[in-house]
Amino acid sequence: MSKRGWGRIGLALVLSGTMILAGCSTDWVGEAQQIVAAMIPATTNLVTLVATLQGKTVSAEDLAMIQSASTQAGADLELISSLIAAYQKADDAAKPGILSQIQSAMNAVQVNLQGLLPALHIKDTSTQTKVAAVVGILISEVQSLVALVPLVQSAGARGQGSVAARVSLASASAGESQTSHLSQVQGEVGHPAAPLSAREFVRSYNSTLTAKTGNTALDRATAGLQIHQHGAVARWVSAGVLQ
Repeated sequence: MSKRGWGRIGLALVLSGTMILAGCSTDWVGEAQQIVAAMIPATTNLVTLVATLQGKTVSAEDLAMIQSASTQAGADLELISSLIAAYQKADDAAKPGILSQIQSAMNAVQVNLQGLLPALHIKDTSTQTKVAAVVGILISEVQSLVALVPLVQSAGARGQGSVAARVSLASASAGESQTSHLSQVQGEVGHPAAPLSAREFVRSYNSTLTAKTGNTALDRATAGLQIHQHGAVARWVSAGVLQ
């Protein structure tokens, strides 16, 4: 099969995972938890990066601003993680309320990060571009997750079985037929941007973070700040050390 063919199947599978969210499946809950778990150290590392450059290309005021925004975003992401776990165990009557809390927390992270960049005064172009790119990845992933919450609410109201069944059919197909069927499903329930999987988010974040800029101090600072994606069991065994 050609690379293009495999790419289409990969895209269909990613979107199938997205639509599983609309069916409120346990599989999506686990994936969402891993995405949020990866975003927490990614947000924390933004502060570490800027702190390393404080006094060089970043002012103390900007460092304090980023630290405050990151701390709040980290707290909101921890809350989202606990709410997703609660949603998984909740009965049908409690799920809509938990979804509303998840959406509110996601919106808070999004607003927090979006307000950060316009308020910064980083003069060094390479540092400014790097910080903007890293924050942009975080914002994009949160926006994609936020956009899916209404689908979960809508699917729950109509009955999750029908959507989940259509997704199973889409996952079982391949190539053009899989893509075509999935497009039909998306047309029925809406078409949000699919969030990156946890693995894809980690790969994209690390690639952006460590891309060479020509600024020696900046490149040295980013070299050791890559994040890693581990399964739930590994995170539990390590008491949260592994993310």
